[in-house]
Amino acid sequence: MNYRSKIRMSIGWIYPIGIFSSYILLLLEYELRRVLRQGGYDSWGIPYITIILVSLMFIILGILQWFRYRNWIYPVLGFLMGITTAQASFIFPDYDNAGIIGLTYFICFIIIILFIIINWSSLYHHERFEINSRRLFRLAAERIIETSDGFTERPYSAGSIEATKDELLGLSRYLHANFIVRPFYLDDSVSMAFSMNKSLIVVEDPSEVSHVTMDSHGKISIKISEKDYRDYRHSLSFDRLCASMADLFIRFLEYYKNGHESRILSELKSAR
Repeated sequence: MNYRSKIRMSIGWIYPIGIFSSYILLLLEYELRRVLRQGGYDSWGIPYITIILVSLMFIILGILQWFRYRNWIYPVLGFLMGITTAQASFIFPDYDNAGIIGLTYFICFIIIILFIIINWSSLYHHERFEINSRRLFRLAAERIIETSDGFTERPYSAGSIEATKDELLGLSRYLHANFIVRPFYLDDSVSMAFSMNKSLIVVEDPSEVSHVTMDSHGKISIKISEKDYRDYRHSLSFDRLCASMADLFIRFLEYYKNGHESRILSELKSAR
């Protein structure tokens, strides 16, 4: 089984697919309306059906992203894009009197641009965190072929490591700087959160998402959230998945201790 196919597609991929499909549908509807007019039917040349469907797509995807990521930016952006798209019909050449609606279309368009600029940092960070989290889960599942379920909420104890507190802090900072994990620092341990679901931008505690915890006493534990686990197309052996994820972070730690941090990024990029 190819490990690249084990994780379900991200919601973000629906946007380019939907937009590309909407262009095809728009051309078909536009041509159909042209044929109807030539046949003597009273039909406007504006593709209203496509415009309404695309508007609903943006709004619905924004709502879905809210339930998945719990990040308010996505439903607001989806609503703005949906409303703006719905008003697009009034700026078509076939519409002679756009009036105030035509003006509000351009106002909404400017608002969207400003909204994206203001929230660009959050949008960019979220996308980078999600991409790398998906890579982590792909790498962890690479050699797992068992398909038993067995999910449990309890953290998985993954043995022990040899690392100083400074090394753990250095690793967590390096991974955070490259948008691989979001670290949470405790008195004698560090928890590094990663997630394919809830946005790490809004997470306030590592227990809300998947995370690995390493402490200065050499203990390492893994907690994989149920939502992340259910994102696999097949029910992988949960203990094997946790053990594999722990081995992955232990390997990252060894890379860091030996001054080979670049290997971490190379290994992640291999899991495209």
